[in-house]
Amino acid sequence: MLQRMKVGSIRWQIAAAASVPVILSSILAILTQPLTLYHSDVLPQARIAALKIEMVVEQFRAAKTQEQEAAVITLVSNTGLPVAHVLSSELDVDPAASASRSDIRHSVKTYLPDTLPTAFGSDISSGTSQDTLVVGTGDGRALAFQLASVAPEPWFTDKQKEITIKVMLVLIPVLFLSLWVSSLITAPLLKFADEAQALKPDEGPDRPFEEDGAAEVRTLARSLNDMRSRVRSMIEDRTRMLRAISHDLRTPLTRLRLRAERSTQPELKASLLADIAALAGMIDDTLTYLSKETSAGEHMNADLPSLLETVSADFSDMGFDVTYTGPERLTCRCQPRWLARAITNLVENSTKYGQHVGITLECLKNGTIRIAVQDDGPGLPVSLRARVLEPFFKVESARTSYERTGFGLGLSIVDDIVRAHGGTIKLRNAVPHGLIAEIEFPSEIDRSDASEAPLEREII
Repeated sequence: MLQRMKVGSIRWQIAAAASVPVILSSILAILTQPLTLYHSDVLPQARIAALKIEMVVEQFRAAKTQEQEAAVITLVSNTGLPVAHVLSSELDVDPAASASRSDIRHSVKTYLPDTLPTAFGSDISSGTSQDTLVVGTGDGRALAFQLASVAPEPWFTDKQKEITIKVMLVLIPVLFLSLWVSSLITAPLLKFADEAQALKPDEGPDRPFEEDGAAEVRTLARSLNDMRSRVRSMIEDRTRMLRAISHDLRTPLTRLRLRAERSTQPELKASLLADIAALAGMIDDTLTYLSKETSAGEHMNADLPSLLETVSADFSDMGFDVTYTGPERLTCRCQPRWLARAITNLVENSTKYGQHVGITLECLKNGTIRIAVQDDGPGLPVSLRARVLEPFFKVESARTSYERTGFGLGLSIVDDIVRAHGGTIKLRNAVPHGLIAEIEFPSEIDRSDASEAPLEREII
């Protein structure tokens, strides 16, 4: 039955969650009704004392001789309720107003019939007005009853304990049943949400969602798996197409380069070679981005200052003003080739917008490595700082007045490399002008988690 409910429709699960606890509560309430866990007095002590007093008064009235009256008084006193014959004048002096409301005589008096006159009188043995209740017998005489003081009732009585245990016996099974049914409905949906958050469009199993549970959940899982297959197929088709185009373009570009080299016009030759180099760079960026090799390389120990100084020297040799600032030695476990590619892309991007580019390296107290590339260009608007990290996005005129070339993959490749190192990339404007690209990643990397490292983009 539980299995049928588990794989049934959600509408029936919700109906069961609403009706079954009510039915179960009713059944348990019926079953626990005759259960008496504590046997307490049915009547309170004040009511019992009032009944005894009323019975004694009736017996005293029924006595025909003084000997019978004395016998009644002696018999009642021996039962634990001291009583004595007093003058009826005791009924005229009633100190009830000065007695505490917690006095038992107030409670006993409320249970006596109105036909019996009552008053608070003196103690039988000492003559003091303490714990005595004078009751008139109706024939000009009166009886004084010595009432025992009653201990205050506990804040949690036996009856309350009994009711509480019965309620717990009903509510606990109902609570567990409700929790089980609710988890039966929500657990598959929460699992879907977690799997969807961790899902990558071109990695992992082809059908990651388990097609079990309720009918609606199975339908949802099947639809998500089908959509996943279609998305993966579209990505693979696009990737194959772009790789084929990029690869096939290399042959005509090589022929164009050879023909341009034979040109006798220097200006035309320089322009042609520059355009061919730009096209070749676009193809290289596309193949690099589509290859996904940034997360597949082997990590090894590398001297970061040497790596960054090499990048700086390469650009300086080409006539750019690029400097390095940082420690002379700092060993870090990374992918040197890909990390150098990321820094190269950042520096190349900065040289297009500024006159001076600075590379800084520092190791933070928590062991994090921070590499910053700063230029003195016009900076970048806040609205574009996240988008420039997206593939195939180009900033046409945000930082410069001349047209940019390329497919917009330079910073996307940097982003992939940083993620492969388990790090983050942050873009922020410098003061008074310029752009700072900061890369942070841990100095020691667990390679098993590097490819799954979450991406953080902090926009300032």
